[in-house]
Amino acid sequence: MVKNKNIKSKVIRVVLLVVVVCFIAAGIFQLIKYNSVKRAIILATTKKPSTFTELYFENHLSLPDKVTLFEENNFKFTIHNLENKDMEYPYEVYIDTNGEKQIICTDSVLIEDDEYETIAVDFTITIPIPRSMVIVNLIDKNEQISFWIEEE
Repeated sequence: MVKNKNIKSKVIRVVLLVVVVCFIAAGIFQLIKYNSVKRAIILATTKKPSTFTELYFENHLSLPDKVTLFEENNFKFTIHNLENKDMEYPYEVYIDTNGEKQIICTDSVLIEDDEYETIAVDFTITIPIPRSMVIVNLIDKNEQISFWIEEE
């Protein structure tokens, strides 16, 4: 009699375990069956790399602030591609004098992923200007850096 009781309790435990496992499997199947839940699980468990572009002046302490008519001035800026893919960067450099744009140069540069390009810019002021801003604009990224200049 005791032997039958032990066998019965073992059978009941196994049956309960099988039922619990089936319920869990059915619940997981139902979750995966619906795409929105499946997408939510994928988004919650997948890390997306952040993507961005760095734009900065080289040696920012030596940027020209006083300019003399007909004398060449120069500066350098760097574009660092951290977009996780190769990128083409169209850019423009210009002087903004009271909202009036005077183009210094426009160009484009292809930069591979996690690489950078340093660009040298030379410019000469040929007409008197009030205090103005020199702007480097990454056109497709809507990203800008700038510094002020004024005539000596």
